[in-house]
Amino acid sequence: MRRATIKEFDSLAQKLTSYVGIMDFRFKNLCVKAEPISLLPIEVAVEGEMQKLEECATIAQENEYQFMIIPKYDDDLVSIVKGIAMTHPEFKVEGQKKTVDTTDGQGNNIYTEVKYLLVTMPEVNDDRYDVLKNGVDAVYNECKVQMESVNTISKAKFAQLATGENKEDQDRLDEALKKLNKQWDEQRDKIHQAKLDEIEEAHNRWLTKKQEKAGGGQDSDDANGQQAALSMKLPS
Repeated sequence: MRRATIKEFDSLAQKLTSYVGIMDFRFKNLCVKAEPISLLPIEVAVEGEMQKLEECATIAQENEYQFMIIPKYDDDLVSIVKGIAMTHPEFKVEGQKKTVDTTDGQGNNIYTEVKYLLVTMPEVNDDRYDVLKNGVDAVYNECKVQMESVNTISKAKFAQLATGENKEDQDRLDEALKKLNKQWDEQRDKIHQAKLDEIEEAHNRWLTKKQEKAGGGQDSDDANGQQAALSMKLPS
């Protein structure tokens, strides 16, 4: 197989990989669970300069639905809250304190009060359920169109390069292209379905909790969830 043909095949594979990876990244920013990747886009204004969240804070996952964000300097707490709100206005952010038991150089116990932010993912109520599903489908369809488009472009290039290929090499290329597209189509669809299942599970959990409360009218959790759903950004 000619070098130019192999180069074009590798380029197509790289683009398909990239499109599916970007789709997965965007799904993780349409948060249901506490996804560490969702914190990567957050920038914080520190003394007139923009820093990544991980540069000015220590991040720990409290559980499936919560992060602990501990600023390196207490003075940055307010800026971190603002940075989170700019990227993920749907996150619930609460200031917390924790007493940490450590020891000094002589082995004596030292009790230090640490300030941190508890970041909680909003529940998937009816409004947020619709927003998430529509967002996920929009991202998926965009990825699908991009993959089809790059395949159309590559197909034209392969047709031009076919002049110098023998039949055996052409058959090998056709088979490799089928396998490549099957691999990434299946991976794309698998990630899409997993995200939809995650949303469905979270929504059913919210419905169960709502039925258990058996209260009249909209409670404060419902109101906060609706506000979060309407303010949620679709990541680019």
